[in-house]
Amino acid sequence: MTWYVNPKTGMDSNDGRSPSSAFKTLMHAVGAAKPGDTVLLAPGAYDQDLPQQVSAARAVNLTIGVVGAE
Repeated sequence: MTWYVNPKTGMDSNDGRSPSSAFKTLMHAVGAAKPGDTVLLAPGAYDQDLPQQVSAARAVNLTIGVVGAE
């Protein structure tokens, strides 16, 4: 499964399953994802400690990528 995160237009109340229904935070996507899933991050300003959270996501076997351009 692929999950989408967009700090500009996303909302954590979305389902995160498409760019138009992206989550706002990486941690919300990590909570929804299962090992082996992919989380795609849109460019933007993330409020949280992004490097630490990406590391934690990878530790539970999630693939993290970046989609789109600023």
